[in-house]
Amino acid sequence: MEFHAILTTLVMPPLAPLLALLLALIFWFFPASSLFAKLSLPLAMLSVAALWICATPAFSAWLGGQLGKPVEDPQAVPQAVVILGGGRYRDEKSGNERLSATTLERVTRAAEMAPEPLPILVSGGRVYERERASEAELMAALLQKLFRRSVTWRENCSRTTAENAVNSAAVLHDSGIESVVLVTHWWHMPRAAKVFARAGIQVQPLPVGSAEELLPRAQTGLLRWLPSAAAMLRTQVYWRELLARVWYYWRPLPPVREC
Repeated sequence: MEFHAILTTLVMPPLAPLLALLLALIFWFFPASSLFAKLSLPLAMLSVAALWICATPAFSAWLGGQLGKPVEDPQAVPQAVVILGGGRYRDEKSGNERLSATTLERVTRAAEMAPEPLPILVSGGRVYERERASEAELMAALLQKLFRRSVTWRENCSRTTAENAVNSAAVLHDSGIESVVLVTHWWHMPRAAKVFARAGIQVQPLPVGSAEELLPRAQTGLLRWLPSAAAMLRTQVYWRELLARVWYYWRPLPPVREC
């Protein structure tokens, strides 16, 4: 998983524009008459411009708008609720782990809005070797302790959205379930819903948030075009989703993963 994370980071801002800027600096030291030296200034300007644009709220909002919405099957009658994990925080010294803000939002959304009679499946394993509890175990504990919602199934082995889908589908199909309410963030929902459909599960989306929340009130007017760390973070999230869609389109579904 570390290798996949490195590859993803290499093609996303801010690292991709920074690497291009470093390349421009290297070209600068070539002989002045060479093509590389002549390309150094245009490449540097392009890199700085790309870095600036990617960090603006205007661009991150536009990019998020390209994600679209999942196709919902109006005939689907949900038989269960599936909550997808979205990461955890881990203290390297103590080893203590807790759900990330992203996962907390998903669990809270499901506890508040998902139909109570439906059984719940939580999906998420250990992405990295040093992690102790699976995300599914952490989500189940929170749902039961804080929200008084029982969890029927814990899918503890998946590390990616595709593994979420095939592992959850295997558990659900064993119980005769073909249709679910799927809970994840709005920007993740189109990809997640599509891969669950490929795994044979009909989806009724229950997203956290919406595309309408892309541009906060504090980032209007001129501020739309001024770089910010928050906008860069959103650009990374949305760009990663678009890249993952292309990757999933060309890749077959993985086999069911055993822990």
